[in-house]
Amino acid sequence: MLSSIRIQLITVLLALIALILAQGFIARENQEVLNKGVASASKAVVDVALVKELERDVVDLQRNVLIFKENASKSAITRFSRLMVTINTKLDKLALVDEDKEIQEDNHILSRMKEHLNAYQENFTQVVDARSERDNLIARGTLSDITLLEKILSDAKTNGDISAASEEQAKTLLIRAENAMLKYLMKPDMGFIRAFNEAADSLRKLTLTKNTSLQERVERLSEKIKADFVKLTQITQGNLFLVNVVMAGSANEFLYLSGELAKKVTTDSEIATQRTYTLAESTQRNGELFSLVAILLALSAALFAMFRILGPIRSITQVFNKLAQGVQISNIPGSSRKDEIGKLAKAALVFSDKNRETEKLLDEARTMNSQLESLNKAITEAKIKAEQATASKSMFLANMSHEIRTPMNGIIGLIELAQQQELSTTVKGYLDKAAYSGQILLSVINDILDFSKIEAGKLKIEEVSFSLHSLFDNLIAVIALRAKEKNLSVHFTVNPKIPPQVIGDPLRIAQIIMNIGNNAVKFTEQGRIDIEFDGNLNEKGNVLNLTMRITDSGIGMSAAQLDRIFKPFTQADGSTNRKYGGTGLGLAIVSQLTELMNGRLDATSTMGKGSTFEVELPLKAFKNQPGVLEQTPQLPVDSLYVTEAALLPAAYCNQIQLPTKSTLSIEDAKNIAALPEHIIVDIHEFSEFRQNIAWLNTLLEKGKSVGLVMESAGSALQAKYDTLWKGPLIMHPFTPAQFERFVHQVISKDASYDGHHFSEEAEATSLEGHVLLVEDNNINQLVTGEMLTNLGLTFDIAEDGKQAVQKVENAPQYDLILMDVQMPVMDGYEATKQLREKGFTGVPIIGLSANAMKEDKQSAIDAGMNDYLTKPIKQKSLIGMLKQYLGKQL
Repeated sequence: MLSSIRIQLITVLLALIALILAQGFIARENQEVLNKGVASASKAVVDVALVKELERDVVDLQRNVLIFKENASKSAITRFSRLMVTINTKLDKLALVDEDKEIQEDNHILSRMKEHLNAYQENFTQVVDARSERDNLIARGTLSDITLLEKILSDAKTNGDISAASEEQAKTLLIRAENAMLKYLMKPDMGFIRAFNEAADSLRKLTLTKNTSLQERVERLSEKIKADFVKLTQITQGNLFLVNVVMAGSANEFLYLSGELAKKVTTDSEIATQRTYTLAESTQRNGELFSLVAILLALSAALFAMFRILGPIRSITQVFNKLAQGVQISNIPGSSRKDEIGKLAKAALVFSDKNRETEKLLDEARTMNSQLESLNKAITEAKIKAEQATASKSMFLANMSHEIRTPMNGIIGLIELAQQQELSTTVKGYLDKAAYSGQILLSVINDILDFSKIEAGKLKIEEVSFSLHSLFDNLIAVIALRAKEKNLSVHFTVNPKIPPQVIGDPLRIAQIIMNIGNNAVKFTEQGRIDIEFDGNLNEKGNVLNLTMRITDSGIGMSAAQLDRIFKPFTQADGSTNRKYGGTGLGLAIVSQLTELMNGRLDATSTMGKGSTFEVELPLKAFKNQPGVLEQTPQLPVDSLYVTEAALLPAAYCNQIQLPTKSTLSIEDAKNIAALPEHIIVDIHEFSEFRQNIAWLNTLLEKGKSVGLVMESAGSALQAKYDTLWKGPLIMHPFTPAQFERFVHQVISKDASYDGHHFSEEAEATSLEGHVLLVEDNNINQLVTGEMLTNLGLTFDIAEDGKQAVQKVENAPQYDLILMDVQMPVMDGYEATKQLREKGFTGVPIIGLSANAMKEDKQSAIDAGMNDYLTKPIKQKSLIGMLKQYLGKQL
């Protein structure tokens, strides 16, 4: 254990620390002793000074006693009291000694001094009391008696009791006694006592009168005067003894003791000082000894660190420097040691071995880096090729879309024109099927183009205000038409509280729902399709989370198939391509559009039982709007709903206050004698309708308002319903606007009521003007020209952009130009730029192109065109565009 350098260093450091701590402890103890010695010396000096002050105070005390003895001054008493307090305080200070002091002689001296001081104070108190008694005796005794006796003698002379000579003789004796007494008070001398006694005795023996009572009274007063004087002399002698003998002795003893105390304190101070000096010398020697030991130990530690640590570490450092430079070393110093230096030497051996391995790995890494560079170069080239391929693919799709749309414009346009002619039923049916096929082909082209836009990141989501009612109308028109071909039941339900006017991209929302709805129709052979619109507003009421849910009873999907359906060009099962057809782009576009609009898409499915798709989109909404059905009128309270399985959604029934708690079949209703005025009847099948048509018509004839709610039916069956029933009728699927119209018809008993609450009335507009049609395709010239003719417009044709510029320059009478974008010789962009540069800025130019990219429209606007139409051109779109520039309000 002691072989470890760390333990050795720690041991040396602990020893150094122990020495330092011991030295510090001893220094502290010595310092405390020194401090005590200095404090003791300081106290001795203070005590000597106090003793000297005591001596002065005692002398001052005696002086005040003598002053009081001479004149009985009250200020002398006050000064005496103050001096006693001061002397006692100083004695108390001198009595404060250390608890560990061995010699208590000082305390004995102080106690004796206090005893003498207390005796001195008691004697002085006696002196003050005796002086007071003497003064009272003088004032009320001897002097007052002498005065009284003088008065008695004067009164006796006046009364004639004594003679004038006797009076004079008596008063002379009184004056001699009084003088002797006063002189005695000033200087107590025995001669004055004898003189007073002789005068008093002579007065007492003197015969003054024959009046016995007067003589006795004079004698009594003379004796009293002598007795009071004797008492006065006793008091005076007692005071003199106290002051001159007793108190003087106490004071001298006190002064003697104070001198002894001063000597004792001085001696103790000298002893303490000598002890302090001795201890200081001892402390200095001990400190020097410990310092020497500490220096020797520190020197030993330094030598140990130099020879056992620093030297070997320097050698090991040199070894590591050589190893870092790549020098191979076979012998490393210190490798045989058992301490940390030995471990470090072994680490150097390992480092040497690792150096060899590192050089080997470095060579291998250089080889791999060379290979990685080749691979990176190949990856970069492959990436460039992939980007080029993606760009080529997008360009190919755009060009293909343009090339297909151009003939499609002719096909769809000619079919639309042909449908407007008087034709046989068979030919009209052929044209309808051809138009339907053309729309399917156009839908496929649109899907491909949309997918190309999304993949290229060029599809932009618009934010425009639109009505959900128009979305509902378009959705029902498309999905219901396809469902009727397969005799499928379609139910369309909307939450009555959804606000109708929102802000978003109606085209893309319709594209999402129609893709999912068309798939539901495609993959459902029999059963029913439910389309639900729900939603809720945020707290501020300005954002609607619109939820669209489509549920079918079709073929369904497994979990594995559900994972694949949102991938492009993929269907749940490859075999479905052969059975159902399709590009496999629809749901991929739905997923991508939902993501672009920050929405959510969920799908659940069960094999053989159907699927459910749910889309949630956040749309901006206008505040304080009534819901799509919240303004629908309510039926009268006594209205009757005849149904066994309600075809109306519960929310719709609640909105119009139609009771649904108890079911009532048609047979039960027939047995009711008095039916209410307003009746809603559910018809699930045509056979049920045919069996009860007579009863229903009877109700109409009786003035009842009867509204029929039909299950979905094909076009032919719907025509039969319309033929056989003249009352209000509504058939699934129906929009909220259709339901509101139906309720109005039932309430008003007018089956012909056609409300326009949700539709905007078309403005009566006529078109006037002369148009230049710039188009290089003959079929498109024919189709567009026929549309213009049907609208009452005249037109000229230009085969390319160059002809268009020439015709406008030669005859600038055109009210509008329809300019194709892609033409030979000069395209529409260049032609538009030249016309604008030549000053033809007032004539509107509408671009025509099969390119449907947003940037294509922006390019047209940048070139100077006013607007843009995408091929194939539909007559409705063309009319809407021309109304903006050529329409006149009627």
